[in-house]
Amino acid sequence: MTSPELDPRMLLLLDWIDHTRPRRLAVVMDPNTERHCLPLISALLPPHTDFLCLSKDGEAIKSIEHAHALWSSLEEAGYDRGSALIGLGGGTVTDLTGFVASTYLRGLNYWLIPTTLLAMVDAAAGGKTGINLGGAKNRIGTFANPSGVSICPQFLSTLPAREIKSGLAEHVKHLLIAHSPEEAFHRLSQLNVDEKLADSDEFAPLIMESIDIKENIVQQDPTEVTGTRQLLNFGHTMGHALESWAMAQGLSLLHGEAVAWGLSTELTLSAARLKKGSPEALKFLALRDELNQKFPCPVTPPVPSELWTWALKDKKNADDAVHMVLLSERGTPLVHQAVTWGEFATACSANTPPSSNPA
Repeated sequence: MTSPELDPRMLLLLDWIDHTRPRRLAVVMDPNTERHCLPLISALLPPHTDFLCLSKDGEAIKSIEHAHALWSSLEEAGYDRGSALIGLGGGTVTDLTGFVASTYLRGLNYWLIPTTLLAMVDAAAGGKTGINLGGAKNRIGTFANPSGVSICPQFLSTLPAREIKSGLAEHVKHLLIAHSPEEAFHRLSQLNVDEKLADSDEFAPLIMESIDIKENIVQQDPTEVTGTRQLLNFGHTMGHALESWAMAQGLSLLHGEAVAWGLSTELTLSAARLKKGSPEALKFLALRDELNQKFPCPVTPPVPSELWTWALKDKKNADDAVHMVLLSERGTPLVHQAVTWGEFATACSANTPPSSNPA
């Protein structure tokens, strides 16, 4: 598996194009990346490049309809196994591009250029592709590694502060599964999530740390056979449930915002399985409180029974039980932890601060 390289000048992308010489090459993007990011790389692309701009952005593009539209565009343009795709955008674009590339003609070469912090620290690494189905996250997908990933922090200067903060939440997930609760709390407390972006290169160490943590786990279990890779789903069972509910309601909720709420709720669950008031339980609750302070949820979660319906659709589940990644007494992440309805409802209720729901 090719690890992402930190290369602002995109030299690795140029080397790949020069080495593979694709007969047809297309850049997949959304309206935002077409406007703000394509001009930064257009001079590097060969003259015969096609540009496939999706009709919208955000989670809505991860659908069978958008995949079909891209397949049809490739078919009409005569793409063959010697052709290639470039995904230019955030996690939704990289997920969709990888899915289309891995399924069209049973697999085209593809390269990813993530343009959001969340995509750089998580979505573009690891070789997972996917689209949503019936509002449920990532129900259809493949394991398919890109030929490479170009990480260019300069793209971050095109993002609003809310998108940067969303990406930082996914970085916090990596800190929680890779470090002791004490170290994770220290790192989280030092993280300034509201600081304006002064120099995008300052994010380079943070990005590469997250990539290193994720790649180390992925290499142990590339296609989720042993379960080790599921460690990366910490916070995501609850987070995906909230995200899916918010999509169905038409509410504005970014993936990282949902994950932050999922992390704090699953920390609550982890603490509840320990002796009440024990030092270990208090460490988890301190992490939860720090998370809620730095990453307040922009929507008010619904009653637990509504979230339970969405959580039951999570792909990690088995035997009609909701399975999560929770932390052990020592802070080690544990996979395949079955959670009862009572535990679920109590944790949701304990982690639902008053807020307002933006349309």
